[in-house]
Amino acid sequence: MTEPRVREGAIGARELTALWALSFSASAIVGVHGLAYWDAGDYVRLAIEGGQSGLLLGRPLFLLVSHLILAAGVDPASSEIVLRWFWTGVGAIAPPALAMLALRIGLSRGAAFAAGIALALSPSFANAAHQVLTDAAGLAFAICALLAAASGRAIAAGLLIAIAILTRETAAVHLVAIVLLLQRRSIVAIAVTAIVLAVTLSIYPPPAFSAWVAAMSTSVQTHPITPWQIVSPFLWVLAAGPVPVAAGIYILTRRRDLRPQGRWMVVSLPAAIATVALLFYPDGSFSPRYMLATVPLAFFLPAAAWMAARPRLMAAAFLVPLVVLFGFTQAARASVARGAALIDRVAALPQNALVVPGHYCPQARLGATIHKRRDLTMMCPGWDWPADPYAVLDAALADGKPVAVDVANDAWIAREVTNRDAIRDWAAKHMGTDHAGFMVIKAQR
Repeated sequence: MTEPRVREGAIGARELTALWALSFSASAIVGVHGLAYWDAGDYVRLAIEGGQSGLLLGRPLFLLVSHLILAAGVDPASSEIVLRWFWTGVGAIAPPALAMLALRIGLSRGAAFAAGIALALSPSFANAAHQVLTDAAGLAFAICALLAAASGRAIAAGLLIAIAILTRETAAVHLVAIVLLLQRRSIVAIAVTAIVLAVTLSIYPPPAFSAWVAAMSTSVQTHPITPWQIVSPFLWVLAAGPVPVAAGIYILTRRRDLRPQGRWMVVSLPAAIATVALLFYPDGSFSPRYMLATVPLAFFLPAAAWMAARPRLMAAAFLVPLVVLFGFTQAARASVARGAALIDRVAALPQNALVVPGHYCPQARLGATIHKRRDLTMMCPGWDWPADPYAVLDAALADGKPVAVDVANDAWIAREVTNRDAIRDWAAKHMGTDHAGFMVIKAQR
């Protein structure tokens, strides 16, 4: 039986599968195996418990799918591994989808394939994709929505962008491109999006929006906007691929003669404007992964034809940053190992303890869930840190609860030094004993 012929200029199933496999492999090789991000730990715990995130709309689709996967019989101790590999596979859909989108909006076959490779080998994408995070999956669904819109499929575009928003809210910025691609039919896509969002959020109502705004405001006041708040996200923009991003910015803003033909501008320009706006996102220097929602669409598409014309240069431009990233992740791997040990350490803590685990609070919370230690209470840096930590700690002792604190230097990151010093000052005034790596202080009777 003969194999069906692929029409001229199309990207075949084998090539799309190769792009998926390339992306999956890059993420598996240079990604960090284990909980390397605060959010990832919370997502795994919430997936086990069936809860929702306190971020904006609550990430209901991402957490619902994760919960259903675990509910199929996955051991809680293996939950992070299972979810990490599953979402790596979902995120790997983004590169072949980007190649198909590029072809659909008028780029050549070679240029479209170059755009897909640029995303498959993007250092920041590979780093985020191999974690239990919403970034890569949200981008994959958003690109699929744009592909549907570029193909004139309004209902599919509306459904897919709603799925993307319910995975990660930043995907909403691509509604502008969907409207421009569909033109008159965009009203259908917008209506479908609104209906899907309304129905989903009525079933899974998000946490109070006012609480999120209040938490964000407190965080911004604690960590005022500085030049680093803009520089750090911009470095993440470059980390998506220094050469493709630089070429895309140059072509988009300066070199009209290098711009490819087709409708790419209706996708790239809104994404580029959104990228600039996201640089000023409050408290963005802490974890600027959200830049992945726009950067590949903003800059890889305009640079695609330029990249396709320079295969030898781009081979080095793609591979060298990945090698550099692998070297830079050694510290992250050590951090992951420490956090993984903490998951089991909390099981040995005294009953009804108030636990102050420092930066590894998500791992401590996950460990309490896995080991069914519902008696433990966590006091975590970040949005949940009390205004008067001494009062909370003293109140726990007054109620007869032991307090377990981790005062080690490597249990706290730079922006948490003030919190760590406060805990050290308090602990120095009490007699404590070492227990599972924690200083445990018990009420004096």
